[in-house]
Amino acid sequence: MKHINTWQWLGFAGLIPFVVLSLLAFNHSLLSAEHVLLGFISYSAIILSFMAGALWGKAVVTVLDDNIAKLLIISNVIAIGCWVALLTPFELSALILLLSGYVYLLYVEFRSTQIATTARYMTLRTVLTSVVAICHVVVMLSLYQ
Repeated sequence: MKHINTWQWLGFAGLIPFVVLSLLAFNHSLLSAEHVLLGFISYSAIILSFMAGALWGKAVVTVLDDNIAKLLIISNVIAIGCWVALLTPFELSALILLLSGYVYLLYVEFRSTQIATTARYMTLRTVLTSVVAICHVVVMLSLYQ
């Protein structure tokens, strides 16, 4: 039971940089707008790559078939998308790409019958992804202030 509490706690703790940087996106007294955007986009790309890697890890421990191969490819495509988001000079494009990656990854996890996930895990993933999505929208809106 203790490990369940740990992964839940770590999931929510991972939201702290998203929320803090989203709030700082409208207040540049501590960090400049450029630093906030760089921090948010880079943190988002790292976390999304990590989550895609977790999908890879889940896929390789199951019986390999064509659907598992698709999950492995999806995992790699999401990671490459994160890299592209880090390279683009257009912050809005990077934010949209990353947000799309989070939503798509959650969709893939819901649709995948090969990956054994508990309802508790999927509930947590849905809550975390929702907060992350809201933070991305907030940062997008800050670009137009």
